[in-house]
Amino acid sequence: MKMQKTKHKMLTVMIVPHSTSSPITLNVSREFLLVMFFIFVGVFVWAGLIIHKQVDYWAMETENRILAKESEYFAKEMIQTRQMADNLKEMDRELRKLIGLKSKKAIIQSGGPTVGDLERITKYLTEKKLSITPQEFKQHLSALTSETQDLKKSFEESNNFIKNEKSRWSATPSQWPCYGRITSKFGPRIHPLMGYRDIHLAIDIAAEKGDPIKSPADGEVILADWQPGYGKLVVIEHGWGFMTRYGHCSKILVKQGQKVKRGQTIGLIGSTGYATAPHLHYEIWKNNMALNPKRYLTE
Repeated sequence: MKMQKTKHKMLTVMIVPHSTSSPITLNVSREFLLVMFFIFVGVFVWAGLIIHKQVDYWAMETENRILAKESEYFAKEMIQTRQMADNLKEMDRELRKLIGLKSKKAIIQSGGPTVGDLERITKYLTEKKLSITPQEFKQHLSALTSETQDLKKSFEESNNFIKNEKSRWSATPSQWPCYGRITSKFGPRIHPLMGYRDIHLAIDIAAEKGDPIKSPADGEVILADWQPGYGKLVVIEHGWGFMTRYGHCSKILVKQGQKVKRGQTIGLIGSTGYATAPHLHYEIWKNNMALNPKRYLTE
């Protein structure tokens, strides 16, 4: 009985060669096959783990190379951005110097990185093969963001200043309203018709009848009509407190409420009203105070 049970536990493996040699017969037990099976599975699992680790290593190497390239790119961008910020600060300094503008928080007093700081960071990044850590990038980005906001405020302030100056220049009566010579100055004088002393709050500019009278600045016509003493009178409000008056016109070419530009013809030289000869009676007022027009005849 024992021999029969043992035979049932044995397996016969026959190897038949292609040659004329005799077949090879191997008798192996089931236990041996199980051991061989587990050994094969173990070797297969071990090989799988080795391959998986190698793949992870290759993936990590690839990721590190990509990160190194990205770090180099961000470092270069940081240097270029820093250079651009410094250039903008220099432009802002020159602009403020040009227009004589001062700010409560001027860029030149902001305490930001200087050109020396730029050179040091450039050297630092170069020695590190232009690498930069996320923490370093965050710090530099925060500094650049702060400086950019300051620059934006500074440029807005400069821009508003320039706009205001442009508006004030447009409203300032700086041109001659007509070509001619001044025959009566601003201030005390003897009235040419009445013969008494008075204060002449204007200048008289002699010119040929019919010569054009031009607005010396942008503005709006607030009066275009006959007035006692003035004859045909044009009054223009320019803004910034400026107002001008043009008396003794022979003809008025504008209407009340009309917008006029610097150099635009508003009337013609004449001698209407109290006048002895063709001329322009020219007044400049600012904030309800008469000014000497000669001070403004710069163009």
